[in-house]
Amino acid sequence: MKSVLIATIGTRDLMFQIASGEWFNVGDDRMQNGEIIGEQAEVLSDLGLHNVSFRELTKYLLDNIDTYIERLEPAITGNIFNKNASEIEKVYLIATDQKPEVKQREKDTLYTTEIIKKWIIRKFQNLNNDNISILYVGQDGTNPSDFEQMFNWWRKTWRKEIHIQPHQPIWVCVKGGVGQTSEAARVSGLSFYGDRILFFEVQQNTRANRNGIPSDYSGPFLGTNYLWDRNQKQALKLLESYDYTEAYDLLEPYFQQPSANFGLIPNLLKAGKLWNQGQFERFLSLARSSTQISSVQGRLWMAYEQAYLGVIRLRQKNTTEAMLHSYRAIEGLLYWWAADSFPDYVQERKNQYPLIKDSILQKYPSLKNYFTKPERKTEVKLQGWLLEDLLNEAIPETANSIDFQKFWNSAKDARNNFSHRLGGLAEEDVFEAWGEDIINSEQWQKRILNCINLVTGKSFKNLSQASIFSQIHTQVLEAIEKQEIINHDNNKHQSS
Repeated sequence: MKSVLIATIGTRDLMFQIASGEWFNVGDDRMQNGEIIGEQAEVLSDLGLHNVSFRELTKYLLDNIDTYIERLEPAITGNIFNKNASEIEKVYLIATDQKPEVKQREKDTLYTTEIIKKWIIRKFQNLNNDNISILYVGQDGTNPSDFEQMFNWWRKTWRKEIHIQPHQPIWVCVKGGVGQTSEAARVSGLSFYGDRILFFEVQQNTRANRNGIPSDYSGPFLGTNYLWDRNQKQALKLLESYDYTEAYDLLEPYFQQPSANFGLIPNLLKAGKLWNQGQFERFLSLARSSTQISSVQGRLWMAYEQAYLGVIRLRQKNTTEAMLHSYRAIEGLLYWWAADSFPDYVQERKNQYPLIKDSILQKYPSLKNYFTKPERKTEVKLQGWLLEDLLNEAIPETANSIDFQKFWNSAKDARNNFSHRLGGLAEEDVFEAWGEDIINSEQWQKRILNCINLVTGKSFKNLSQASIFSQIHTQVLEAIEKQEIINHDNNKHQSS
């Protein structure tokens, strides 16, 4: 689909070729001692005009357009049309036309804009009087130099005057005109259309202009570049609460820009989304492809991630999930530990408790009762007291561990109760489930960590240190905080 182009026209968006063949800017009216010393003076001299304003000068050129059309060229928008006209379906040119009592009326661009419209029609067959519209600022008293007034003008104009088809690309060039008009166009347009808007930026090239060549431009690039600082802060705020899905969705439009260099950020955000879903293996695979991660062996490392996920859920005030994740971290770890430690005796089953064979009795005869009462069995489900007794036999330290005692008793009972009733949990309920001596998050985390460390044989000091995600999270925050977007916005310094 072809694009709609909206362009603001300023006093310096028109060049004129004098008799010598050199081109000068019609609106460059720099003054010294009351005399014009800018390029406009050259134009006035060539035309034999004296003591006329910019408005009057451009009206004269428009009135004599057939004589001068070959000697006129847009300085700012010219190359945008030269290189992109075939991709443009509709053009809106924004001109100023203020009331007689307004001092700046003498610099209005209504006639300049009419000249540029005629230049476009003459040069490009696909653009004609029907698909080029001129919209005027100031006829209703709106001040082009007042941001609030211009913001309101643009909001009405976007809604009522500028007609855009669904999914149609929107191109905007707001280099011409005063900074308040341009800034209001950007902010209101982005609020109205979001990342559908693409912007052109123009870099003045005086040497080229003197030869009748319009200035260089860059773009079109994503309009939300102007909102990067705000979106950057919003993304960091979302990540403070570990909302990786919303943060990715917010930043995704920037990732689509060919010129943008976000490095590892997109993949690390995707990895964070997987971690939040508990898909730890896919998380690790994506994270490894994107950044340096220390060697990870086996699968027991996922217990630390599950436990840390519980920590994050507690920070998010999601206490029920915090309780379930913290318990599952140890329970799931024990099933995997048993299968990995006793592959000849333990058979894993999808979505069911593992089975343990009676041949384990050769190693741990104290487990005999589980296979003989009430009748003789060759295999039984590995759960409950059998799992506890197997753990105590294989890792004797767990038998005397206050942390594991709380896991097997109060935490287990609380988990079962919470899982079978409606309603939520207070934070204190989560702590109390793990022991009456637990009164804060640090103690709660330490109890869970001690259990996991005893099984894995690791000596992590806290769950944050043990979690791979915690390290990735820090990298993501630092990378986004350092990320910069250059929007080439020099327009604010242009006065006309």
